[in-house]
Amino acid sequence: MLLGASGSKAGLTVDLEVATDPTKTGDAGVPHGNELLAFATAANRRSDVLPQARAALAAVVGHEGLVEATATVAIFNGLVRVADGTGIQLDPSMLTSTAETRAALGIDLFSGAANSQDAPTQPRQDAAGVMGMFS
Repeated sequence: MLLGASGSKAGLTVDLEVATDPTKTGDAGVPHGNELLAFATAANRRSDVLPQARAALAAVVGHEGLVEATATVAIFNGLVRVADGTGIQLDPSMLTSTAETRAALGIDLFSGAANSQDAPTQPRQDAAGVMGMFS
């Protein structure tokens, strides 16, 4: 969601499906997108090609860019695990503002979507159950 918004702000036409559909290829409309996608995919899958993907990304974005990409992959991984583990739901405004993108990318089919009240599957936790974990 943020990639689409930030890409638009930067004057880019971002193709989010390239990041989620394995049959699509390309740079997704993002500078160094091929290298970024290869790195993120290898890192998330703990692939044997991770060293090559890391080197290819560093070659085009430099050491600082590689550190930023690595931090981004790590934080998104962590955020998703925390959200899924605690049953955090999307708030109503986020459900509304992301509905079209979620539908286009098939995000509502992921198991974590069950946490949101208006998702097509039943929520795993209600709001009281999630908040009860913190009391």
